[in-house]
Amino acid sequence: MYISRLSPPIRALVLLSGFCFVLEAFRLITTQTLGYIFLPWNLCLAWVPLLLATAIQQQQSQTKVTLLSAVWLLFFPNAPYIITDLLHLKPRHTIPHWYDVLLIYSYAFTGFMLGIYSALLVYAKWNQFAPSWFARLVMCAAMLLAGYGIYLGRFLRWNSWDAFLNPLQIVQDTFHRIVHPLNHLQTYGVTLLCGALLYLSFLVVESFYYSTNQTTEQ
Repeated sequence: MYISRLSPPIRALVLLSGFCFVLEAFRLITTQTLGYIFLPWNLCLAWVPLLLATAIQQQQSQTKVTLLSAVWLLFFPNAPYIITDLLHLKPRHTIPHWYDVLLIYSYAFTGFMLGIYSALLVYAKWNQFAPSWFARLVMCAAMLLAGYGIYLGRFLRWNSWDAFLNPLQIVQDTFHRIVHPLNHLQTYGVTLLCGALLYLSFLVVESFYYSTNQTTEQ
């Protein structure tokens, strides 16, 4: 089967995504409602950064790596964005509350892992072209920008493709928040906290990876 030819991390993420889709399918069938129907679509979008990251891994030109990394950064917030779907969680009479908790958490966790793994691939590639400190600085900045991207998606309802369709409006919204920071404390709170969560999670998963490799080599 094709899935057997995938790398172990991607194969695991495929299986985890399949589990998520099964949970939503079961909910649709048993409740006969469209509750949380947006989750599968959000998870499909969460795969885009990983697909871009794998493409970056295959590049040998620093120019192509830089350009693809910019595109990756544009879509990267779609992966961790799913954690904000927890805001939709509330008891419903059509299905046990614990099931919806598990459903949304499964999607949020899968999306988050897709994003973090894609970041690890991009970071590894940047390490080949730039000093380690610079590659880490790039990753730190990417996480902070992703935090702002999550804010734009959740609270201003902008999508990644709006960077092409409505760039001036996004720039205007951003400029207004830079000029009047005290009027937009939510913007800075969401951006900084989400950015910090992303970078710290990146560090944790990175430490797991290197710790496992060292143990294997010994």
